[in-house]
Amino acid sequence: MARAASENSPSDGHVKEAVANIEETYRKLETERGIYMNKCKGIRSEMKDHYSDAANLGIAKKLLAKIIKEREYERKIDKLTADLEPDERSELEMLIEKLGEFGSTPLGQAALAKADGAATLAQVGA
Repeated sequence: MARAASENSPSDGHVKEAVANIEETYRKLETERGIYMNKCKGIRSEMKDHYSDAANLGIAKKLLAKIIKEREYERKIDKLTADLEPDERSELEMLIEKLGEFGSTPLGQAALAKADGAATLAQVGA
């Protein structure tokens, strides 16, 4: 049997109302999610058609997808840079310059690490 509500605990009605309100909100969310997913499904189908059209023209789907993904990443990187304040942007440019032209690539990072290791060995006299 439920105990009577005290000053520090909610009434049974309040709890039931809160649960009902939250569950209704979840139902609305699921409805909106379904609408969104249907829209995305249509767009994905359109993208698939474009890839198929390109393949019919002799363009490799895998390579085209790679190019598209790279361009997407480049736009994201450009957006990150565009959001910087002018002083942050100049500091970023200075850091990139110190890394060198290929400092952001795996090969460039390996070369920098090797150069740093050689400099450390030279400092200790090895």
